[in-house]
Amino acid sequence: MLCRVLCGLLSGGLLTAMLPMSPAIALSEDELLEKFSAVPVFVVADSAGGYVTSLVDLPNDGMGNIALLRVFFSEDDVRSFVEQVREDEPRFNQGGSVGVIDLATVHLLAKEQRETPLKLVFIPQTDDLEAARALDSDFGGTTSSSLVPLFALQDAAGNYLPVSFGSEPEEPVFSMFFSKQDADSVLSALQSSGSDVSQLNIGVVSLADLSSDLLGRDDESFERIQFLPDSEVINHIQNLELE
Repeated sequence: MLCRVLCGLLSGGLLTAMLPMSPAIALSEDELLEKFSAVPVFVVADSAGGYVTSLVDLPNDGMGNIALLRVFFSEDDVRSFVEQVREDEPRFNQGGSVGVIDLATVHLLAKEQRETPLKLVFIPQTDDLEAARALDSDFGGTTSSSLVPLFALQDAAGNYLPVSFGSEPEEPVFSMFFSKQDADSVLSALQSSGSDVSQLNIGVVSLADLSSDLLGRDDESFERIQFLPDSEVINHIQNLELE
């Protein structure tokens, strides 16, 4: 069940930046997918509720035909994509609604055995991609814009820091924000709380790189990483559920 985690961070009272934890053990794929299940994503759906893909033969991959499933992190972006496709392909008016699922589900879809392999194409929000490149001019390198940025609190040495919050703080967690604006809000709340955060800043890492680290490196702190979707996206989805 999706919840307003960011609102809890900001309204819970005391926020405290903690020290990095010691190494221990890597996450399993199931543990990573469990964390992904808290992240809503948007896809194009047809009139029967199935996911709309594009059949392509990418050059130099040796795979032949593959089905591309575009995965958006903003409903506005997927709606703009649908409108553009409808202009280019009028027959698409027969379908092309917006579907919302979670990040774990699309990864499981891509792992399913099928006659035509499924490849995920992630479409991050433009503002957050630009914010990532403002923080790190090398973010993404020559990679396409499908690289998804995550934002987190870090110290002057670049170590990511967990945060504890509330009048009776729970175990601190490493929050990875899909929204730069949300990360800025938490940093501002920490500064307002009177904590010594003079050396804190916002760092950026790609979802792909972090996922690879979580599965391939032994680190106790990985168990306490949480992915925080854009709070505006969460609030919008919850409002839809109430209607």
